[in-house]
Amino acid sequence: YKFSYLDEWMLKQSKMLLEEANQLLKNKNINKTNLKYRVYDRGTIIKADFGVNLGSEMSQVHFAIVLNNYDNPKNNVLTVIPLTSKDSKYNLNLGNLVIGKLVKRVMEEVVKLGIEEEKEPDNFEIKIKIKKILTLLSYYRSNEKNTYACGSLLTTISKTRILKPINEYDIIGRVKCSNEVMDMIDKDILSKITKNF
Repeated sequence: YKFSYLDEWMLKQSKMLLEEANQLLKNKNINKTNLKYRVYDRGTIIKADFGVNLGSEMSQVHFAIVLNNYDNPKNNVLTVIPLTSKDSKYNLNLGNLVIGKLVKRVMEEVVKLGIEEEKEPDNFEIKIKIKKILTLLSYYRSNEKNTYACGSLLTTISKTRILKPINEYDIIGRVKCSNEVMDMIDKDILSKITKNF
């Protein structure tokens, strides 16, 4: 299945590499340490394109959680734990604690605006805003399944792999997991990669 996505990924990867090469050419006389990248807090939920990889390595677009304790504007990589909707004895069941949180945050916007899905507002700007928020709600609801953290697939990715939000109301990349979720993930990682747990 993943190989049907290979041509699209190769084109996307070529564009990313070209963009990076152009950035380096543009900044060849500028100290590399002057480049600035977005900073992500530990526990931030992102969506990343992992590309097409070998064997059981994570491939394609997945939600992920940032694990770095500290990030800074000069750092262009993040260590993440990928998320999947597929149950496996190797994956940590997070239930609905991740995608459910995204749906909840979008629903808060819906309530704040007093949106009723079957009513058409008169104001054009409000109509556009409502449409964008309902698009987000529909997207996250379609992904509202049990979420599993892939503790054996921890990986470090370039920040260029992180996908942009769907629209300006999307909270992906801005919302963080609870301490409860992060504690579960920490314990799972320790049990998978250390002997003395």
